[in-house]
Amino acid sequence: MKLKMLLNLLMAATLAFAVGAVIAYCGRAQSASAASLFPADNGPASIDVSKYPEAQQKNYRLFLKKCSMCHTTARAVNAPYVLPKEWNDCVARMVRMPGAGINASMAKRIASFLAYDSSVRKADLLKKKESSAASASKASR
Repeated sequence: MKLKMLLNLLMAATLAFAVGAVIAYCGRAQSASAASLFPADNGPASIDVSKYPEAQQKNYRLFLKKCSMCHTTARAVNAPYVLPKEWNDCVARMVRMPGAGINASMAKRIASFLAYDSSVRKADLLKKKESSAASASKASR
């Protein structure tokens, strides 16, 4: 009987620890120390999407809602990613995070917005990365 109580107590403590770890993980990005770990957190946290297509404006609102649950929106807004594959890979990693609450349809919309936004706000970097990718592809042939 004592062993069963001890096991139940141990299971409850383990569960409490796991829940606390998830809460701490999601809250840590909002702290000052997280900004030093992720320099992009120090940049602007929003984008003027008023001239974007309506579908991308809706995707932006979804991005704000979902991505701000675990980290600053500035982290994605100022990230060095511009290629659609980079954004797809990044969003796929976020989908796997505990408590992300992002399904496949949402992930597709978020990645679509981030790639579209990059093509507008980071056009020079996008051209540079596309050129580098094309050069690397030619060199590997």
